Amino acid sequence: MAIQAQLYSDNIGFPICGSLDLIDNGCGLVGAAAGFNQQISSQLQQLQQFQHLQNQHQRDQTFSFGSTNNNRESIMFEKQRYEIDQFIKSQNERLRLLLQEQRKQQYEVLVKKIESKASFLLRQKDEEIVKARNKTMELQNMLKKLEMENQAWQRVAQENEAVVVSLNNRLEQVREEQASCRFNNGVDDAESCCECEDNNEGIMETKGNGSFAAVDSSNQRQEEQEEKTTMVCKCCYCRNSSVLFLPCRHLCSCKDCATFLDSCPVCRTPKKACIEALIS
Repeated sequence: MAIQAQLYSDNIGFPICGSLDLIDNGCGLVGAAAGFNQQISSQLQQLQQFQHLQNQHQRDQTFSFGSTNNNRESIMFEKQRYEIDQFIKSQNERLRLLLQEQRKQQYEVLVKKIESKASFLLRQKDEEIVKARNKTMELQNMLKKLEMENQAWQRVAQENEAVVVSLNNRLEQVREEQASCRFNNGVDDAESCCECEDNNEGIMETKGNGSFAAVDSSNQRQEEQEEKTTMVCKCCYCRNSSVLFLPCRHLCSCKDCATFLDSCPVCRTPKKACIEALIS
């Protein structure tokens, strides 16, 4: 605008020099016309130049205004983009927090379920362990009881074996004594007969020896009778005694009667066990 005002102030009005020359020289119309034409052409050139400058100035102003608008738009665009970025960031952060909170809640629910299930299983296992422990204690007590019973029966068996051995030894001794007694009686009879034949003694002496032999035979029969009486069953008095009662160790019953007896028929001691003696 300052350039336009300057150009307009420089070109306002027409110069008056030509008219003054015309007045002074009265015959200078041709020169005046030529000068006038020259002035007009120069003024036209100045007007064209002014118009050109004015157009250029307008173009400059338009360009400057457009560039200003572009700058404003770019600034506004940058601002909007920044605001959008900030909004997106805030929404992303909010979404991240929501997802994190949701995941945390899911984890808590899952952990609670797992803890409840694990506690139930642990209680169940503890109950099973307690039951197994009680069962183990019962089995151990039963095993100790069985071991004690086994030891007791082993002691009883050893005692019975000792009793059987002693009884067998006693029976052997009795048999040997009986055999020796019979052998001695036979020898005595043979000697008495030989003496009678060798010495040719009288009838009285023979009768005396016969009386002694009769006494010996009667004693032998009495011993056999006593032995039979001793070996007979003290319950039925029919069969021989073949069962040994414990703990009194009396051989006083047959096998059939021993099953019905609760105590020894000799000493009335309660029967704890009985053993069959093998007597041939």
